[in-house]
Amino acid sequence: MLGERRLCPGPLIARAGCFLVSVAVAFPAAAAGPFAVAGPLSAAGPVPAGSSPGYAGERSSVSAPAAFAILALDSLRQEWGAAVVSRWISVGARSLSARAGAGVWVGLELPDPRRAALALERMAGGLTARAALDSLLAGDARRGERQAALLDRSGGAAAFTGDLCPAWAGERTGRGYVCQGVGLRDGGALMTMGRAFETAGGTLGERLLAAVEAAESIAPLREDGESAAVLIVREGGGPNGWSDRMVDLRVDDAPDAVQELKRIYAAHAATFLPAAYARFGDEAKRRGDSISAEREYSRAEAGFRAAVARSPKNPDALNELAWFLATHDRGLEDALRFAKAAVLVRPDDPNLYDTLAETEYRSGSLNRAIEAMTRAVKRSGGAMRYTDRLRRWERERSALEGKSPPDSGGGRAR
Repeated sequence: MLGERRLCPGPLIARAGCFLVSVAVAFPAAAAGPFAVAGPLSAAGPVPAGSSPGYAGERSSVSAPAAFAILALDSLRQEWGAAVVSRWISVGARSLSARAGAGVWVGLELPDPRRAALALERMAGGLTARAALDSLLAGDARRGERQAALLDRSGGAAAFTGDLCPAWAGERTGRGYVCQGVGLRDGGALMTMGRAFETAGGTLGERLLAAVEAAESIAPLREDGESAAVLIVREGGGPNGWSDRMVDLRVDDAPDAVQELKRIYAAHAATFLPAAYARFGDEAKRRGDSISAEREYSRAEAGFRAAVARSPKNPDALNELAWFLATHDRGLEDALRFAKAAVLVRPDDPNLYDTLAETEYRSGSLNRAIEAMTRAVKRSGGAMRYTDRLRRWERERSALEGKSPPDSGGGRAR
């Protein structure tokens, strides 16, 4: 069915009305400009042949596939992202694609993942969004049915609306971003989305979600249900730094997919994202970039603290915050408090005693560090990772006291 121009409605899921909006955004930090209402491509570039001047004849938008999306670049952190909402199920699976260092793609009408991959590959090779989009449209026999937008690695935006796309269809531009819609009553949702993104604070993900929430407030898609997704890529942004998928969350069908997506994003931001920001901070510190390191560490700490605020008695949240604070010299007194609280909630977990031991050691309490690590060793059944550190600290204490070490093994005191 993805090869068909209309994605809704079918006999199994009959939903009246469809709506698609895309916003492609590239923003310098905190830069915002006046929101300009324009024709299909306006500041994003010239209008290619086959595109419509903001509408498609006199056709009704009742059967158009309802959805909206926003694409954006955080140029400071080199994060590319997109958020999408649709009255049709699983919009994130078919309409969004992104690649760190290349850019973002959204396919609104007649989306083709092969074209998305090709566009991203060309932008990764240095092609601008405009050049990449034009190259895809050249010789495309179905270009009149397509609507798509691209954002390249430098934040350049390009968009296209075919003249067969259901009314209302066209583009709206502002400084550093482009909005795109199809099957709308008018361009009001695009203006609202752009303004919300300009004025929202926080991370790229938070700004993307604020934008789609604002659009939904004046052009709600909810009837029987809807789908929503948010995708953010950054080099090494995935779990353990093994991929660029920093955020990849989807709500395939829900009565209020936007609010459900916000809920899931909040959980993701309190678990996976803080670790990613801490890792970025460590990388910046190794490069000697103390300003970037502090910026990333601040976001990491905010995320870890938010997790504890959400679940004050969650031992894992308490432990993660304690470990981050202790190992990044960001408040040993708080680190001790959270580490002790974690152990009280789950007293048989050796990992929690390991964090407590490390925090005590960094606070200058060698004896208490040894006591906590002894418990970690006992509760882990003598795991080597704990045993090695315990022996090292015991040798350090013996050296400080002028005594013979408890064993004759090698190693140096920390």
